[in-house]
Amino acid sequence: MKFKRLHQRSLELVRGLDIPSPFDVWELSRRVAERHGRPIHLEPVRLPVDGPCGLWISAPDVDYIFYEHDTSPLHQEHIIAHELGHVVCGHKENAVLGEETSRLLLPTLDPAMVQGVLQRTYYTSAEEQEAEMVASLILQEANRQPLERNWSVPREAAETVERLDRSLRGAFSDET
Repeated sequence: MKFKRLHQRSLELVRGLDIPSPFDVWELSRRVAERHGRPIHLEPVRLPVDGPCGLWISAPDVDYIFYEHDTSPLHQEHIIAHELGHVVCGHKENAVLGEETSRLLLPTLDPAMVQGVLQRTYYTSAEEQEAEMVASLILQEANRQPLERNWSVPREAAETVERLDRSLRGAFSDET
């Protein structure tokens, strides 16, 4: 998917969400769950260093989003928003777990059995890009502040600034 089309589709999905203000990723999760008709449980875990930062697993009656416990709150928000992006985009859950990750997340179950039950495939890079774009736009929309237009440009620079403004606006509206 080309960047501009990906951006436009992602922006439409994000604008269709009821993003809480002030922003709270747990409340957003609850709202996404309500919209999709399934509860979403957010679970902080200590994931292996060489593993994923987050993971979405869909059980028969509930979705789980596991996110890295040992990172900053801002990074946790981004991880959760990324996993919610997969849900919002309608991707198939990606629950291919390595043995170590399986033991951390589901310690009472045999990792081989977990693999056999889940039988999932990895997300495509396009799905990962889409989920990442949705996460970034969610956080951008959540923190959007009205632009201050009370600044002035010296008269001799006004025409250049206006051309630059038009060019930048056009760069994000045309498909490449």
